[in-house]
Amino acid sequence: MKKKYIGQVFTPVKWAEWLINKWNIFDAWVNGAHICDPTAGQGVFALAMLHIARRNGIPITRERLSRLTLIEIVPSHLERFRENVKQEFEVDFPTSRIFCQDVITEGHAGKYDILVGNPPWANFSALPTDYKERLKPLFLQEGLVPDRQKMLLGSSRVDIAALVLKVVLGRLVKKNGTGYFYIPTSLFFGDGAHNGFRNYLARDSRNADASYRDFAVDTVYEWTSTKVFDGVGTSYCCARFRGDKRQDFPVSYFRESAERWVEHKALPLKDRTDPWRVVRDLDELKEGTTLEVRLSSEQVPRQGVNTCGANSVFIFDQKPSHLPEQFLYPLATKELWRQQTGLPQKWILLPYHGQTGKPLTWCQIEQYPVLRDYLQNVQQVLQARKGTLLRTALKRGSWWALLGVGPYSFAPFKIIWEAYGKDEFNPIVLSSVEGQMWQANQSMQAFIPCWTERDAQRIKTALENPKIPALLGQLNGAGKCNWAQPGKIKKILGISS
Repeated sequence: MKKKYIGQVFTPVKWAEWLINKWNIFDAWVNGAHICDPTAGQGVFALAMLHIARRNGIPITRERLSRLTLIEIVPSHLERFRENVKQEFEVDFPTSRIFCQDVITEGHAGKYDILVGNPPWANFSALPTDYKERLKPLFLQEGLVPDRQKMLLGSSRVDIAALVLKVVLGRLVKKNGTGYFYIPTSLFFGDGAHNGFRNYLARDSRNADASYRDFAVDTVYEWTSTKVFDGVGTSYCCARFRGDKRQDFPVSYFRESAERWVEHKALPLKDRTDPWRVVRDLDELKEGTTLEVRLSSEQVPRQGVNTCGANSVFIFDQKPSHLPEQFLYPLATKELWRQQTGLPQKWILLPYHGQTGKPLTWCQIEQYPVLRDYLQNVQQVLQARKGTLLRTALKRGSWWALLGVGPYSFAPFKIIWEAYGKDEFNPIVLSSVEGQMWQANQSMQAFIPCWTERDAQRIKTALENPKIPALLGQLNGAGKCNWAQPGKIKKILGISS
């Protein structure tokens, strides 16, 4: 995918008009406000303004057009916009108010009363390599990640929308101006990856001292059933940002329910940059935000084994008889919770040393000719896998390595729970099958390792506290990919690392 199409999610005209009407942006424009869409695409928000003007019998004058500005990286989108304006309204949109620029990397001289739009949605990790290298310094400058190493870890999930918002709120909005945007809800609820966005500071890099400006989110509307954007699996919302205003809590948070908007309150879990909690009544906050559970330093909640796109190589529906059984482990699946069966539905191959949690050396693999031959047959597939952390292992020569494997993977007991797309928190204790320890499956499950059954039962009992699912629900993860991922559970358990 070319850089210019990254994260492109077009806004339907209906919903562009919804945003404009919801926030009275049209009235502000008619009364003299200068409006800019910094990631304009084909100019749907400007077109929506013109449609509303025509319906209300308000003349589309040159002066009014001069107060609409579009910035867009794709030239053909801007050409399409001008053609549409000419065809639908029989006017020429002023070329002086159209800028073919990358709003992130290229300077723009204007400042505006109101920013409006729908920035691109794509994780940093999904960007082309050359564009990543260009943007890395900006992610750092804007405080979205603390250092380059973090960009290789969890912060690689930072959405490019967060960078766009930081840039435009810092550079393009006038003093005390406002911004109205469709954005992924992960900017408010993503753990770790978006903490840097939630410092509520934007860098005004055009100033000589590169000072920072406060910005605040004061109102959010989240859709839960209506499909604003067809074919988009990401959870999304519409939010109002106020420039040069310190972030205060709680935030007015409206959630769609039975075709109406129900008002809630949102505020961070604990620290200012934490993911938000959403509650109907502030009395729900009285019970606190953490649960004290005694854990050792080795008992950090973790995600499962990640094959990095090679499931067909490492995961089997039936236990393969042709591979050495000491490297085959039962893999957790939904049947453990749905059917309450202790029988494995899948198996995973881990060519690892069970004591050290490190990949076998090639010399050790050669002691098992069948394993050696199997891995050699899929060598090209495994060496072609991508990912910075995995590439580090590949460079060391361990092209059969996986992610998420360590000594903790081979602990004799695990407290394991479903972490992805659920709305219930049901931890269970797993030990072994035929002497082989159960493994959690990538981000689908998470777990805490234990070395005695007594300790496992103690922690399981603690995790059955009803406060945990209540907090997870408030953290807006129900039914989403981040329902009970390790980062959230660590926050709830008061684990800082």
